[in-house]
Amino acid sequence: GTTGAAAPALPAPPKPPPAPDSPGAPGAPGAPKASKEEAGELVAPVVGKASAAQTDEILPQEARAKAPTVRRQPPSRKLEPGDLVCGDCGEGNPQTRKFCSRCGSSLAEAEVVKTPWWRRLIPKRRGAKVRKSGERPTGRGRGGKSKVGQVVSTTFRTVRRVVSIVLVVAGVLYGVYAPFRGWVNDKAIAAKTTVEGIFFPTYEPVRAAEAPVSPVQLPQFPGAMALDGLTNTFWAAPVGGPREPVLEVRFGRTVDLARLIVHNGQQEAFKDRHRAQKLHLVFSTGRTADVTLQDRPDPQTLEVENGEGATSVEIHVMSTFKAVAGKEVSITEIELFEET
Repeated sequence: GTTGAAAPALPAPPKPPPAPDSPGAPGAPGAPKASKEEAGELVAPVVGKASAAQTDEILPQEARAKAPTVRRQPPSRKLEPGDLVCGDCGEGNPQTRKFCSRCGSSLAEAEVVKTPWWRRLIPKRRGAKVRKSGERPTGRGRGGKSKVGQVVSTTFRTVRRVVSIVLVVAGVLYGVYAPFRGWVNDKAIAAKTTVEGIFFPTYEPVRAAEAPVSPVQLPQFPGAMALDGLTNTFWAAPVGGPREPVLEVRFGRTVDLARLIVHNGQQEAFKDRHRAQKLHLVFSTGRTADVTLQDRPDPQTLEVENGEGATSVEIHVMSTFKAVAGKEVSITEIELFEET
């Protein structure tokens, strides 16, 4: 006897799936094969992968700008000893930096600027003296200098100013006053010649004004053959007598004899006669000099002392290199030179 709306019908509960081994279950023996639609419902879709139709188009990316090439350039400041020179750009950096201040490259393998050799010879400046608390300098003037230091400093500044003024005035005179310019040039050339003469001396041959005289000689080999400029003639004189062989050469003018070139012995038969070993030179000024030869036939250059202002020279043969059978000493040629 109740009235009212009819209750809604409840859905039927789902049927449980058949057991795999039960008849009629998919895949069970004797069960009918599933259709394509049923097989598709059993395949789970792949999550996370888009199909070919859903693939977005990929646009080409813009070309990236290349990193600028670092070029090696001169440093922007004067390099100091100990600075680190960048191997990429050449910039100088203080020792405390790890990266280049110009290009940013690492300075781990940077080249270190070395101290020049000449700067190592200069003693380092002493720093300011550190005084103890309460200690005051005594006897010091302005700038911490002593009175002697002030005098020296003032004198140096004055001399420097005077020299600067003199150089400026001399430069002006040299440019505008021809006689002064000529005088300066002459003095400069003379000074240059003097310096070159000290470090790079030059020599000129000295000729005898007359035939050399030899009181001791062989008639067929007179002393004149020792200064004839030929190497196929020679002067020969006997040895062992009361007087040593001597050759006197007169110049006819005043010369500054400074060098000898001696061709010792007889060139064609060097061992047949004695060869000169020690020569004693007596100049017209009364001064003397000794030179020692070697026992060889090639020309020997000998420096001569005390030959300034001479008008003649006597060449005495004081000792000889002995020959096996010879009794005479021979000299092929003697060349005399003065320093100019």
